[in-house]
Amino acid sequence: MKLDDVVIKRLTEQDSQQAYCCMTEVPTPWVDSLCVCRDWVSQNLHRYVEGYHALVNDRIVGHLYYAPSERALFAYDAEPGATVIYCEWVQRHYQGHGVAHKLFDTFVADLRNQSSKGILVECTDSESMMACHHYTVRGFQILHPSQHRKLLYLPLSQSSIKAQPLVPSIAVRRGMPIEILVLSGYLCPVDVSTQVQLIDIAREFGDQVVMRQERLTPETLRHFGTASGIFINGKQKLFGATTDQAIRQAIAEEL
Repeated sequence: MKLDDVVIKRLTEQDSQQAYCCMTEVPTPWVDSLCVCRDWVSQNLHRYVEGYHALVNDRIVGHLYYAPSERALFAYDAEPGATVIYCEWVQRHYQGHGVAHKLFDTFVADLRNQSSKGILVECTDSESMMACHHYTVRGFQILHPSQHRKLLYLPLSQSSIKAQPLVPSIAVRRGMPIEILVLSGYLCPVDVSTQVQLIDIAREFGDQVVMRQERLTPETLRHFGTASGIFINGKQKLFGATTDQAIRQAIAEEL
């Protein structure tokens, strides 16, 4: 494959039903959650999400999803005029061929033309999910470290930026019925897969469990102080790609 074969295209509503190429490298077990996420992108494009796709022979092999900081749904209070990366991925077969560089360079060039102050991204320690070292080698600087996640910043037109983590405000509770709060951001099919499983499993517990779902918006983000998660009696116990058994156990621990 030649780098000239790679085409970088701005995300359109038509393309949104082909979003998340990370889920199409192999047959995905999370078809339902993938559909939910694609519909969310379609409904919120140019509002809470923007993006680019990398194509080879008309096939989407890479993506980069983002939002302006004043409209980004992430757990930080960031000054306007910057850009927040949600998710970046190139399919494994195409990694190491310059696709990621071309995708990111196109993104940065467009941001410079728009006079963006800089780029914010929350990275992780996981090699398979927004790994921090992929960004630090590009010149990103650490703004806020935490145990497993870090907020990084790449200056473009402004050397520094104000961005503070939101303070979670979900109170831990006891007693019956057990309350399960689901914050649905719909930015990651892996996270949504657990939410889809949870809805069915919670019914098994009858009136011992009360489900509450909140769609993530700027208002709910400020209210809860976190951008996503599943909270059982106020405790965040479940994350993406878990098992039915782990979900049942997390609920049973609170009974």
